[in-house]
Amino acid sequence: MRAFISTGGKGKRLMPLTSDIPKPMVKLAGIPILERLVLWLKKYGIKEIVMMNGHMQEVIVDYFGDGSKLGVKIYHSNEPKPLGSGGPLRYARKYIEGRFVYLSGDIACKINLKKMIDAHIQASKNGAIMSVFLHESSHPEDSDILVLDKNKRVARFVSKHDDHTNAGNLGNAGISILEPEVIDYMEKDVFTYETYLYPRLLKAGEYIHGYVSDDFVKDIGTTQRLREVEKYYKEMGY
Repeated sequence: MRAFISTGGKGKRLMPLTSDIPKPMVKLAGIPILERLVLWLKKYGIKEIVMMNGHMQEVIVDYFGDGSKLGVKIYHSNEPKPLGSGGPLRYARKYIEGRFVYLSGDIACKINLKKMIDAHIQASKNGAIMSVFLHESSHPEDSDILVLDKNKRVARFVSKHDDHTNAGNLGNAGISILEPEVIDYMEKDVFTYETYLYPRLLKAGEYIHGYVSDDFVKDIGTTQRLREVEKYYKEMGY
């Protein structure tokens, strides 16, 4: 199984830390966030990684190269122009060879990936085209929220820009496992991953599995969240 990491973020809310590097290269307790994600994937046996680079892509390419120094194989898919948060995955579709992991490059993650993969495989036997990692968000009001039915099937997608009344707090944490046919629903070159893809899949009646867990995962979109995660990592000895 391959992993596709969205690495094109600018990190405007992390300035001045991102003045000369892309968002995923901000250091978390001394190590770039993106490097920590690579090592986490490697721990679970995923050693082929596609980095979907955008803003300041040369920084990531120069730092990771082919991945050999970390004991993995890295492919660089460098977008030719800004393609939104979803377009880079469609652009990198030539690297898709089967079921794959898709994740944001700006998250701190300590989830048990094997458990999530096993849950997706089980759900896929019932037709799931995708599994999304969900957790109880501490800031649901500015998060994308997924509403589940009693069978943990996604019933509704609530964008961070929509009315969150009665939507709950199960936030999309930026980690998914996808079947390759998801790409068939990506018919635009430039689009926002969540707000374009989820509604299309739901409208088509596709089964999106909600994998709910309290395993540690947190986006590092602001300096405050970065400090919180750094404190956690140092206390846990990471």
